[in-house]
Amino acid sequence: MKKKIYIKIAILSLTATTLFSGCLKDPRYIDYSKVGVLIELPLAEVNNYQGGSGPFETPTYSLAAGATDTLVVAVNVASPKPLTTALSVTLTTTDLTALNAFNTANGTTFTPLPASDFSVIGSLTVTVPANQRLAYARIIIKAAAIGLANSGNYVLPITIASASGQAIAQPEKALLYNIVITP
Repeated sequence: MKKKIYIKIAILSLTATTLFSGCLKDPRYIDYSKVGVLIELPLAEVNNYQGGSGPFETPTYSLAAGATDTLVVAVNVASPKPLTTALSVTLTTTDLTALNAFNTANGTTFTPLPASDFSVIGSLTVTVPANQRLAYARIIIKAAAIGLANSGNYVLPITIASASGQAIAQPEKALLYNIVITP
């Protein structure tokens, strides 16, 4: 009796394994094990201007006396496995390609945030440590220098300029921060 139950369980297990493993070979599914390394700004995934997500983000800063605040920009290594060596990624705030394309596509007239209204903590070159996926750049936003009159008019464009020879994801290479100041 027990022998028959074990045989039935073995046959059912073998049948289930065969059926479910067939899905893994289906050409409609992406085989991520063969995808290479892509460097990206993870917040730049979806272009959704009105929703405030994707390459157009709207951080808000308070206008207290002499107010400054830190904007943290994440850089991600998208790959099947983390890299075994450190990776240096250089960002830039002077590439206006994404901002100009955004203004044209949406009929807007945002201008780049003046360099005097922000400063970089350290450098815009970040290092993603070996066996990790994320690194962060930090930028101080000088809310008091921007002022209420210019709130929402300025955009700080962040673009991946280079990634130590690794491929840079498109369009996730650029992120636009619309700087809004509140009283």
